[in-house]
Amino acid sequence: MVDGDTLLLEGGARVRLIGADTPETVQPNHAVEPYGPEATAYTEQFVHDAGGEVRLQMDRERKDRFDRFLAYVFAGDRMLNEELIRAGLATARTEFDYSESMKRRFRRAEEAAKAAELGIWNSNSP
Repeated sequence: MVDGDTLLLEGGARVRLIGADTPETVQPNHAVEPYGPEATAYTEQFVHDAGGEVRLQMDRERKDRFDRFLAYVFAGDRMLNEELIRAGLATARTEFDYSESMKRRFRRAEEAAKAAELGIWNSNSP
């Protein structure tokens, strides 16, 4: 585990979640952002609950400029990318080149989190 939106696989490969951007926790020369540790813990719990076995689904671009694999991360029918957004622990990033249907899913998840004032959308957040 690197942080909420980046996983480190057993073989050393890094996987960046498509369309989900969690608050920073490990960026050099950058303070830990509110809800960053919670997003990391959520991702760790998601992978743990899956027994450490998750399925990756790629989209148009396979790697980003940092040479990380880009993927949707699934455990059964649950998608980590979407669940982080729905929990208010990530923002939906829809400006990148990936599936329009996934962008719609992520926008709906973000709207639900905003409406419920969850996580980063909580009006009482720091």
